[in-house]
Amino acid sequence: MENTRMWNKRQYQKLACNLQRIITDSARSSIRIDRKCYDGCSIVAFPKSALVAVFLLIFVALVFSGCKKKERPPIVDEPDPDIIVERPDAMVPKWLPGDYAHIAVVFGVGYETEELRQPVIDFFADEFGLAADGGLIETYVFPAEYFNGKRIRVSFLTETLKNKNICGLVLLCAPDRAYYALMDLSENGVSYPVWSVFPVTYTTDEVLGTEYGSFFVLDYKELSEEKNSDADSALIDKMDNGEKTYEGSICDILTPVIHYIKKSADGVNEPYGPGYAAEYLSRAYKDIFANCTLSRFIEQESGLPALNHYVLGIYK
Repeated sequence: MENTRMWNKRQYQKLACNLQRIITDSARSSIRIDRKCYDGCSIVAFPKSALVAVFLLIFVALVFSGCKKKERPPIVDEPDPDIIVERPDAMVPKWLPGDYAHIAVVFGVGYETEELRQPVIDFFADEFGLAADGGLIETYVFPAEYFNGKRIRVSFLTETLKNKNICGLVLLCAPDRAYYALMDLSENGVSYPVWSVFPVTYTTDEVLGTEYGSFFVLDYKELSEEKNSDADSALIDKMDNGEKTYEGSICDILTPVIHYIKKSADGVNEPYGPGYAAEYLSRAYKDIFANCTLSRFIEQESGLPALNHYVLGIYK
């Protein structure tokens, strides 16, 4: 291809020289100067052959110039000024400020003090952004009466979240009487899903009340390879006695929950329901924990599996 291009270039040069010679010879032999003057101006008349040669020379010059290779301007990889890169690995930030519908997280047992809550709040601020900064998460805490056995205000959740732009609610380690607040919230026509993560329940009524007021209930069980035979019965006893202490990072538990709520609010998760949520969590937790299970909670009195209550079992 390169040889053909060079041959054409030489031919163009030769043709141009020949045309120039033709024009010169024609001008010497055939150009005549008309002696007539019009308003003092002499008229020079060229023969047709010379004019044709001039046009051909112009045409060849244009073609020759068009055969030159056009050079593209260099591509400069400039950063987009609208994207703020905050992490040292130059990746896109985990979240950007926006007008989001928020996810409310209410802290319960084990998070009574600010010192206990702060590591989780710091994680939310980094991973999802806090609502005060234009992020996704709003944080609250159950009132003191829920922890000290005094008379509780059952309308706490309803009044706290009233007129809030909420797309989901997560109760983290809700105290034992929180199901009253859940029932009050349900009776007031809550339109967003409620997730109860590791609720503290002591009686069957509390378990059923929590299930009734929640879209999804997630419990925890530490499993051992040596206790597979009586795992179910031990699980029921521990669930009813509130023994669900999780010693790992609670942020590992909450992250898939928050992702599912956000995707559902955005219309990504279709179809939508507790069973599909369980499938999503099961896949997510298997990527986090080396060996875990997610199974339905078995009701103690009926022996039937709950529809929206699941137990995350993590092997030691």
